Amino acid sequence: MPPLLDALLALIMVALAALALLDRQLVRACAWFVVFAVSVALTWWSMGFAWLALLELLLGALLTGAFLFHALDVKPWAGVPQGRLARWRDPVPLTWRRGLLRLLPALAVLAMLGMALANLADAPGPLRAGGLGLIGLGLWAFALHRHLLRRLLAFNVIGTGIFLILMGLVGERHPAAGHGLVVTGLLVALLGTALGALLIRRLSALEVRSAHGAAGAERGGA
Repeated sequence: MPPLLDALLALIMVALAALALLDRQLVRACAWFVVFAVSVALTWWSMGFAWLALLELLLGALLTGAFLFHALDVKPWAGVPQGRLARWRDPVPLTWRRGLLRLLPALAVLAMLGMALANLADAPGPLRAGGLGLIGLGLWAFALHRHLLRRLLAFNVIGTGIFLILMGLVGERHPAAGHGLVVTGLLVALLGTALGALLIRRLSALEVRSAHGAAGAERGGA
């Protein structure tokens, strides 16, 4: 793959991941994540891994995106969801001080990963940098956000960064091993996302039930 295209795809992936992780409008953030997964599939395709591209479209974009929207109870026939965990907008604003404090641990982990990979000259530079960028961005967002759905998005972005680095290290010399690692990782990430989405829906339902019970008790006491 030409180095310029390599760098461009890495930049696009990191930019789309940032949009998904930093957008407080949760439905739009999930939509950005689906576009991000499509860009990852395009990257696999450009690297010559057609099967990984198809699996990324199916597992990363279609099924993972469906679980993320399910966590928000986004359906054509559904109204605005109730409950703090299922709101379509994260109510917690981002402050510069909090963002910088959460950034320092992510940068420390990123520096250690970068030093570990520094002597591996056979790994493609731009894609390796893109994978490191995704891991760092995901770690920062996971530590920064309190909303469970936004942490679930960060979890998936971290996984994608790890997959890119793995394929960069073993993909050309041992393509079968690389495919096996990434496919296993995609399945684990999908199952983790499904479990997280179901837990978010369950917590939201319990919160709504508790709020209705408290309101009923207040009316009974009055």
